[in-house]
Amino acid sequence: MKKKLRLYCGLLTLVLVAAIVCDLVHVSYSNSTDKEREELYFGKEPDDFSTIEEIEGGVRRKSKPTMCIDVNVQARHYPKDFALLSEVDGQVCRVDMKQVSLAIPADRVTQSKPFIITYCSIIPNVLLLGWLVVIVFQVLRSVARKEVFVARIAKKLELAGILLVAFWVWQYIRSYIVTQILVQYINMAYYDVKWFTPNFICLIIGLALMIVSQIILMGKELQEEQELTI
Repeated sequence: MKKKLRLYCGLLTLVLVAAIVCDLVHVSYSNSTDKEREELYFGKEPDDFSTIEEIEGGVRRKSKPTMCIDVNVQARHYPKDFALLSEVDGQVCRVDMKQVSLAIPADRVTQSKPFIITYCSIIPNVLLLGWLVVIVFQVLRSVARKEVFVARIAKKLELAGILLVAFWVWQYIRSYIVTQILVQYINMAYYDVKWFTPNFICLIIGLALMIVSQIILMGKELQEEQELTI
Protein backbone atom coordinates (compact mmCIF):
# COMPACT_ATOMS: atom_id res chain seq x y z
CA MET A 1 0.00 0.00 0.00
CA LYS A 2 2.76 2.43 0.98
CA LYS A 3 4.75 1.34 -2.09
CA LYS A 4 1.79 2.22 -4.30
CA LEU A 5 1.45 5.60 -2.63
CA ARG A 6 5.13 6.38 -3.18
CA LEU A 7 4.87 5.19 -6.80
CA TYR A 8 1.82 7.32 -7.52
CA CYS A 9 3.38 10.39 -5.87
CA GLY A 10 6.56 9.89 -7.90
CA LEU A 11 4.57 9.59 -11.12
CA LEU A 12 2.61 12.74 -10.30
CA THR A 13 5.86 14.64 -9.77
CA LEU A 14 7.21 13.45 -13.13
CA VAL A 15 3.95 14.42 -14.85
CA LEU A 16 4.06 17.94 -13.41
CA VAL A 17 7.64 18.37 -14.66
CA ALA A 18 6.69 16.95 -18.08
CA ALA A 19 3.72 19.34 -18.30
CA ILE A 20 6.05 22.31 -17.78
CA VAL A 21 8.56 21.04 -20.36
CA CYS A 22 5.87 20.32 -22.99
CA ASP A 23 4.49 23.82 -22.50
CA LEU A 24 7.89 25.20 -23.53
CA VAL A 25 8.72 22.74 -26.33
CA HIS A 26 6.57 22.25 -29.43
CA VAL A 27 7.05 19.59 -32.10
CA SER A 28 5.91 20.05 -35.69
CA TYR A 29 6.12 17.93 -38.83
CA SER A 30 6.14 18.76 -42.52
CA ASN A 31 6.41 16.75 -45.74
CA SER A 32 7.27 19.81 -47.80
CA THR A 33 10.47 21.69 -48.56
CA ASP A 34 10.94 25.27 -49.66
CA LYS A 35 8.98 25.75 -52.87
CA GLU A 36 9.21 28.42 -55.54
CA ARG A 37 5.52 29.31 -55.23
CA GLU A 38 4.08 29.33 -51.73
CA GLU A 39 1.57 31.88 -50.50
CA LEU A 40 -1.43 32.61 -48.32
CA TYR A 41 -3.99 34.90 -49.92
CA PHE A 42 -7.63 35.89 -50.25
CA GLY A 43 -9.02 34.93 -53.62
CA LYS A 44 -11.99 33.69 -55.55
CA GLU A 45 -13.04 30.19 -54.54
CA PRO A 46 -11.72 27.61 -57.06
CA ASP A 47 -14.14 25.61 -59.20
CA ASP A 48 -13.29 22.33 -57.43
CA PHE A 49 -14.93 23.74 -54.28
CA SER A 50 -18.10 25.09 -55.86
CA THR A 51 -19.78 25.83 -59.17
CA ILE A 52 -22.14 28.53 -60.38
CA GLU A 53 -25.47 27.42 -61.78
CA GLU A 54 -27.89 29.52 -63.74
CA ILE A 55 -31.41 29.63 -62.30
CA GLU A 56 -34.48 31.61 -63.13
CA GLY A 57 -33.84 35.18 -62.18
CA GLY A 58 -30.10 34.85 -61.69
CA VAL A 59 -27.40 32.43 -60.63
CA ARG A 60 -26.56 30.44 -57.51
CA ARG A 61 -23.38 28.91 -56.19
CA LYS A 62 -23.53 25.16 -55.47
CA SER A 63 -20.94 23.75 -53.09
CA LYS A 64 -19.15 20.52 -53.93
CA PRO A 65 -18.35 17.79 -51.36
CA THR A 66 -15.32 18.63 -49.23
CA MET A 67 -13.47 17.02 -46.36
CA CYS A 68 -12.95 19.45 -43.45
CA ILE A 69 -10.08 18.84 -41.04
CA ASP A 70 -9.13 20.84 -37.95
CA VAL A 71 -5.36 21.02 -37.84
CA ASN A 72 -2.96 22.37 -35.22
CA VAL A 73 -0.26 24.33 -37.02
CA GLN A 74 3.00 26.10 -36.30
CA ALA A 75 4.50 28.85 -38.44
CA ARG A 76 7.49 27.67 -40.47
CA HIS A 77 8.75 30.81 -42.20
CA TYR A 78 7.64 33.83 -44.15
CA PRO A 79 9.38 35.61 -47.01
CA LYS A 80 11.98 38.06 -45.75
CA ASP A 81 10.48 41.09 -43.98
CA PHE A 82 6.93 39.73 -44.42
CA ALA A 83 4.36 38.50 -41.90
CA LEU A 84 0.65 37.69 -41.80
CA LEU A 85 -1.00 40.94 -40.65
CA SER A 86 -4.39 42.30 -39.70
CA GLU A 87 -5.20 46.00 -39.99
CA VAL A 88 -8.29 47.80 -38.68
CA ASP A 89 -8.55 51.62 -38.62
CA GLY A 90 -4.80 51.93 -39.08
CA GLN A 91 -3.95 49.58 -36.20
CA VAL A 92 -1.85 46.63 -37.32
CA CYS A 93 -1.56 43.27 -35.55
CA ARG A 94 0.49 40.26 -36.51
CA VAL A 95 -1.57 37.08 -36.93
CA ASP A 96 -0.05 33.92 -35.44
CA MET A 97 -2.34 31.00 -36.27
CA LYS A 98 -2.33 27.99 -33.93
CA GLN A 99 -5.23 26.02 -35.38
CA VAL A 100 -6.95 26.12 -38.75
CA SER A 101 -9.87 24.34 -40.40
CA LEU A 102 -8.83 23.15 -43.85
CA ALA A 103 -11.38 22.15 -46.48
CA ILE A 104 -10.12 19.75 -49.14
CA PRO A 105 -12.19 18.84 -52.23
CA ALA A 106 -13.43 15.27 -51.84
CA ASP A 107 -12.20 14.24 -55.30
CA ARG A 108 -8.66 15.34 -54.33
CA VAL A 109 -8.53 12.81 -51.48
CA THR A 110 -7.46 9.65 -53.30
CA GLN A 111 -7.27 7.43 -50.22
CA SER A 112 -9.90 7.32 -47.49
CA LYS A 113 -8.29 4.53 -45.43
CA PRO A 114 -6.10 6.86 -43.29
CA PHE A 115 -9.11 9.00 -42.42
CA ILE A 116 -11.16 5.92 -41.54
CA ILE A 117 -8.37 4.84 -39.18
CA THR A 118 -8.38 8.31 -37.63
CA TYR A 119 -12.10 8.25 -36.90
CA CYS A 120 -12.09 4.62 -35.69
CA SER A 121 -9.41 5.52 -33.15
CA ILE A 122 -12.11 7.47 -31.28
CA ILE A 123 -13.82 4.20 -30.23
CA PRO A 124 -11.42 3.44 -27.31
CA ASN A 125 -12.07 6.96 -26.00
CA VAL A 126 -15.81 6.29 -25.93
CA LEU A 127 -15.35 2.95 -24.14
CA LEU A 128 -13.00 4.38 -21.50
CA LEU A 129 -15.24 7.37 -20.82
CA GLY A 130 -18.33 5.14 -20.64
CA TRP A 131 -16.62 2.91 -18.07
CA LEU A 132 -15.57 5.99 -16.11
CA VAL A 133 -19.15 7.31 -16.03
CA VAL A 134 -20.36 3.98 -14.60
CA ILE A 135 -17.75 4.19 -11.82
CA VAL A 136 -18.72 7.77 -11.00
CA PHE A 137 -22.36 6.74 -10.54
CA GLN A 138 -21.28 3.82 -8.34
CA VAL A 139 -19.23 6.14 -6.14
CA LEU A 140 -22.07 8.67 -5.90
CA ARG A 141 -24.47 5.91 -4.89
CA SER A 142 -22.09 4.79 -2.13
CA VAL A 143 -21.72 8.38 -0.93
CA ALA A 144 -25.51 8.71 -0.80
CA ARG A 145 -25.52 5.67 1.49
CA LYS A 146 -22.89 7.41 3.67
CA GLU A 147 -20.31 4.79 2.71
CA VAL A 148 -17.35 7.08 2.07
CA PHE A 149 -14.15 5.98 3.78
CA VAL A 150 -14.39 2.30 2.92
CA ALA A 151 -12.16 -0.03 0.93
CA ARG A 152 -14.72 -0.38 -1.86
CA ILE A 153 -14.76 3.37 -2.50
CA ALA A 154 -10.97 3.50 -2.43
CA LYS A 155 -10.73 0.78 -5.06
CA LYS A 156 -13.33 2.53 -7.22
CA LEU A 157 -11.35 5.78 -6.99
CA GLU A 158 -8.15 3.97 -7.90
CA LEU A 159 -9.84 2.37 -10.91
CA ALA A 160 -11.25 5.74 -11.97
CA GLY A 161 -7.75 7.21 -11.75
CA ILE A 162 -6.30 4.36 -13.82
CA LEU A 163 -8.99 4.89 -16.47
CA LEU A 164 -8.21 8.62 -16.64
CA VAL A 165 -4.51 7.84 -17.05
CA ALA A 166 -5.31 5.25 -19.74
CA PHE A 167 -7.56 7.79 -21.46
CA TRP A 168 -4.74 10.36 -21.53
CA VAL A 169 -2.18 7.81 -22.77
CA TRP A 170 -4.48 6.77 -25.61
CA GLN A 171 -5.14 10.43 -26.47
CA TYR A 172 -1.38 10.94 -26.62
CA ILE A 173 -0.89 7.95 -28.95
CA ARG A 174 -3.90 8.91 -31.08
CA SER A 175 -2.63 12.49 -31.41
CA TYR A 176 0.69 11.21 -32.74
CA ILE A 177 -0.99 8.82 -35.21
CA VAL A 178 -3.36 11.52 -36.49
CA THR A 179 -0.47 13.98 -36.87
CA GLN A 180 1.56 11.52 -38.93
CA ILE A 181 -1.45 10.85 -41.18
CA LEU A 182 -2.18 14.55 -41.69
CA VAL A 183 1.44 15.28 -42.57
CA GLN A 184 1.15 12.92 -45.55
CA TYR A 185 -1.94 14.63 -46.97
CA ILE A 186 -1.71 18.29 -45.98
CA ASN A 187 0.53 21.04 -47.32
CA MET A 188 -0.11 24.54 -46.01
CA ALA A 189 1.95 27.53 -47.09
CA TYR A 190 4.39 28.72 -44.40
CA TYR A 191 2.90 26.38 -41.78
CA ASP A 192 3.71 22.88 -40.53
CA VAL A 193 1.36 20.41 -38.87
CA LYS A 194 1.88 20.62 -35.13
CA TRP A 195 1.80 17.61 -32.84
CA PHE A 196 -0.90 18.40 -30.33
CA THR A 197 -0.10 17.14 -26.82
CA PRO A 198 -3.27 16.32 -24.83
CA ASN A 199 -4.00 18.46 -21.78
CA PHE A 200 -2.15 17.15 -18.72
CA ILE A 201 -5.08 18.01 -16.41
CA CYS A 202 -6.74 14.67 -17.13
CA LEU A 203 -3.54 12.80 -16.27
CA ILE A 204 -2.94 14.84 -13.12
CA ILE A 205 -6.51 14.27 -11.86
CA GLY A 206 -6.16 10.54 -12.54
CA LEU A 207 -2.95 10.27 -10.51
CA ALA A 208 -4.46 12.43 -7.75
CA LEU A 209 -7.42 10.01 -7.47
CA MET A 210 -5.02 7.09 -7.25
CA ILE A 211 -3.12 8.83 -4.43
CA VAL A 212 -6.37 9.63 -2.57
CA SER A 213 -7.43 5.98 -2.85
CA GLN A 214 -4.24 4.84 -1.14
CA ILE A 215 -4.64 7.45 1.60
CA ILE A 216 -8.17 6.17 2.27
CA LEU A 217 -6.93 2.58 2.45
CA MET A 218 -4.14 3.57 4.84
CA GLY A 219 -6.60 5.47 7.03
CA LYS A 220 -8.94 2.47 7.05
CA GLU A 221 -6.06 0.18 8.03
CA LEU A 222 -5.01 2.47 10.90
CA GLN A 223 -8.61 2.66 12.13
CA GLU A 224 -8.87 -1.14 12.17
CA GLU A 225 -5.57 -1.42 14.09
CA GLN A 226 -6.79 1.06 16.72
CA GLU A 227 -10.07 -0.82 17.13
CA LEU A 228 -8.18 -4.09 17.65
CA THR A 229 -5.88 -2.40 20.17
CA ILE A 230 -8.85 -1.08 22.18
